[in-house]
Amino acid sequence: MIIVPDALILSASVTPTPMTHARIGYQTWARGLEPSAVTVSSASANGPKDAPLREDTYEFWEPTALPATWRVDLGAGLPVDYVGLAGRFGSAGVSVQVDTSTNSTDWEALASSVTPETDAPLMFLDDERVARFVRVTFTGGGVMPQLAVFFPGVSLAMQRSIYGGLTPITMARRTEKYQAFSRGGQFLGQGFRRHGVSASASFRFLTAEWVRSDFDPFVRSARQYPFFFAWRPQTFPLEVGYVWVEEDIRPVNMGRNTFMQVGWEMQGVGNE
Repeated sequence: MIIVPDALILSASVTPTPMTHARIGYQTWARGLEPSAVTVSSASANGPKDAPLREDTYEFWEPTALPATWRVDLGAGLPVDYVGLAGRFGSAGVSVQVDTSTNSTDWEALASSVTPETDAPLMFLDDERVARFVRVTFTGGGVMPQLAVFFPGVSLAMQRSIYGGLTPITMARRTEKYQAFSRGGQFLGQGFRRHGVSASASFRFLTAEWVRSDFDPFVRSARQYPFFFAWRPQTFPLEVGYVWVEEDIRPVNMGRNTFMQVGWEMQGVGNE
């Protein structure tokens, strides 16, 4: 059993593909659900309960009191081995717990609760189980948390580990600034236009069969939707991104047997 305390990715067990391989959370059962599927303990006037069902991070659910719960009915028992969350957690000082249930009465924790120090996205990983209900609970803190994105589903475990160097997604800051200078060239100050993260990932020696059966569904989804990306969950559990791609992901043959390789650039929301 692997328990990673105080981490943004928490794994409760070893899976057939080791946790040193990247996990991609692109498949979500929440997409397309109606607002009536969501039950909350409270909601602020500017924090609608159904906001986390959508991919954008501009809108969010915000409770008015703690502890607070956000619960969704998926409509049927469905396979789940991960839940991805994006929003305001660390700066609110809250602990986050994710539970699943088949009947909304008996609940089972998905991995372990976490008290993050930043607002980086969270990705909870565990053994696959069947769940109809998923509940997110926030406790502690003094500032109301915000839940902007909620992805429950089955993650893609990359067949190989990342090839070559990679800038950890939480350190891959991308900042656009505006700067002011006097007519004489004196520096007067600067500020942010926007900021986020930007990184790349590369994989080699992927089997052609695996690319076609397992990886290509992710490629097709990434043309339209963002995804959660954890490059090495076991070793660096804090380094999670909620990211998207600007260009299509294109695997190519390596010219060695039928092996393939693929790499892509991605950008996403920042944690500070």
